[in-house]
Amino acid sequence: MLIGRYTAVLDACVLHPVFVRGALLWFAHERLYRPLWSAEILDEWQRSLERKFPDVPADKLAGQRAIMVSEFEDAMVCSCEPVAQGLILPDPDDRHVLAAAIVGRADAIITANLKDFPEAQTLQFNVEVIHPDDFLVNAIDLDAGKALAALRRHREALSTSAPSPAEYLERFERCGLIQTHQRLQAVVDLL
Repeated sequence: MLIGRYTAVLDACVLHPVFVRGALLWFAHERLYRPLWSAEILDEWQRSLERKFPDVPADKLAGQRAIMVSEFEDAMVCSCEPVAQGLILPDPDDRHVLAAAIVGRADAIITANLKDFPEAQTLQFNVEVIHPDDFLVNAIDLDAGKALAALRRHREALSTSAPSPAEYLERFERCGLIQTHQRLQAVVDLL
């Protein structure tokens, strides 16, 4: 993974948990990597949020999406459908994610659903499939200064809950980001 030049498609499943999305986007903000997504990925993410949180007004979700799109203007990958049609994956509904990676010339797909993207299908396009926990740990190892700055800004942006560094660290474990939680324990005071 090359810091700053590494490009990764964010699958809808890593955009859904607000905490995981926040950590990944703050890493992108610090230029630890360049995020990519397609309109179809964002649509899937938004539908998932609407199902899970039916009381949240649609305009609020649309506002979150608009912020992401405007903050990362070069993240949108278009014209994926023709490529998706020719792909074979265990779940045909995931073809659009691999297509976005191919069209966007991504180095990786960050997803919690690793089994949905078998290496036999992804490596032929030079696309690595990586769990968000592995991705975050790798980025921390490659540039701890930028990674810690990103995480500190992420924690500070959580103004409603205003977690202490220790409370913030525990959220990684609750989200299943066990390696990241363990890696950050030694530097919790820097968060």
